[in-house]
Amino acid sequence: MGRQHPRVAWSLVLPVALASVLLLVATANRYGYHRDELYFRVAAHHPAWGYDDQPALTPLLGRFSEWVFGADPRGLRMLSAVAIGLVVVLVALLAREFGAGRAGQAVAALATAASAAAMAVGHLLSTTTFDVLLWVTVVYVVARILGGGDERQWLLVGLAVGIGLENKHLILLLVLTLACGCVLARRWELARSPWLWAGAALAVGLWLPNLLWQARHGWPQLELAAKIAEEEAAANRIELLPLQFLLIGPLLAPLWLGGLWWLLGRAEARPYRPLGLAYVVLLAIALLTGAKPYYTMGLLLALLGAGGVVAERWLRNRRGRKLALGVAIGVSAVVAALITLPLVPVGDVHATPIPDINEDAIETIGWPAFAATVARVWNQLPESERSTAVVYASNYGEAGAIARYGPALGIRRAYSGHNAFWRFGRPPDGAGPVVVVGYHRPEALRGDFRGCVLSARIDNGVDLDNEEQGAAIWTCASTVDNWSALWPRLRSLNP
Repeated sequence: MGRQHPRVAWSLVLPVALASVLLLVATANRYGYHRDELYFRVAAHHPAWGYDDQPALTPLLGRFSEWVFGADPRGLRMLSAVAIGLVVVLVALLAREFGAGRAGQAVAALATAASAAAMAVGHLLSTTTFDVLLWVTVVYVVARILGGGDERQWLLVGLAVGIGLENKHLILLLVLTLACGCVLARRWELARSPWLWAGAALAVGLWLPNLLWQARHGWPQLELAAKIAEEEAAANRIELLPLQFLLIGPLLAPLWLGGLWWLLGRAEARPYRPLGLAYVVLLAIALLTGAKPYYTMGLLLALLGAGGVVAERWLRNRRGRKLALGVAIGVSAVVAALITLPLVPVGDVHATPIPDINEDAIETIGWPAFAATVARVWNQLPESERSTAVVYASNYGEAGAIARYGPALGIRRAYSGHNAFWRFGRPPDGAGPVVVVGYHRPEALRGDFRGCVLSARIDNGVDLDNEEQGAAIWTCASTVDNWSALWPRLRSLNP
């Protein structure tokens, strides 16, 4: 039988979670779609058990969110905001599981809501958003089991892991690190529970449709992962440790570091020691493999739950310390909001550090202008040619922008060979001329298109050097071969 826990401080935790959701919803429409979101919108209309670069869940959640809340960035992102509200609650519940009372639970909730990690992933529809929610869910339920809770809760762990595998395969890394943590802490008895193996079977069963899709299509996600590791490993290793502090906020580092120290070193934390060890193992794996530094985000947020225990003791009957912690949380929230949320006027973003710190922010600016520029080139084609003309984009963001804004501007659709967009259809043989978007160098066109002239360049109008700024738009007379023969060569699998 599990030990007694303090009461849940709902009156403190829920207002923090609600405020977090409201902030994310209120700011969701200030800039525009991210390139990944434009891609997800199209992917959702080509339902499958998987795509070349991800499983199927996030695009479907985005489509559902738009159906319920409206076809604009806010509508698309509503479920992301709710997901982060749930993360705030779960981290507070994790603090309570560790023994924190009202104050500790409130600190855990406030620190989570104030973190750059929560704001950044809650502002966008992304696989990372729901991945973080599912990681924190798994950690919370595992913590309950480690603390003596009902072993049947392994089924809940299996359910969360299985759903997570239909969203992003990264949750396997959490499973691996938790297993390593349990081995290092010598929690051998956990492996003897039939409920653990039932939960594992449930997870595999839920993952199976996507796993079979990947197998039938040649494991494209493994191919993509290898490319990411090859291209970005060195930079990821350099950024790993600094980003641990930036994801939560430098001023809040004592909270998660204190939580890690408590899990690893305090006698009363012994039942939960596998969680602290899992974070250490995760850091080691990320360093050795060159994994993306933000992969630690779910466990890092969970450490704030343990930090709530430490903070509650540190704050006890110390008014000055309460004020200092309140200021640290407040300043962290303001700085994180300015960096991760679209609060700075769009015309001023280029003059701030935001483009250097938060690349995702600048990738949400300029898509309507992009589509309008492509449409001007399209409409310069003779009317007799437009019925057979096509737009070909070099990446899924560009193709997704045309799908979103093109019909109102006279462009039916765009094609692209980038990642899963390659599977969404090719132009019919004989289609042309071709408006080609995004090839920066004319020699890159010669193997695929002929008779190309430069027709325009993209300008977002706010002096932001994002990925599309300065991209060329070409008008090409035709392709060098029929589209059916050319299409396999145009497939491009990269981040």
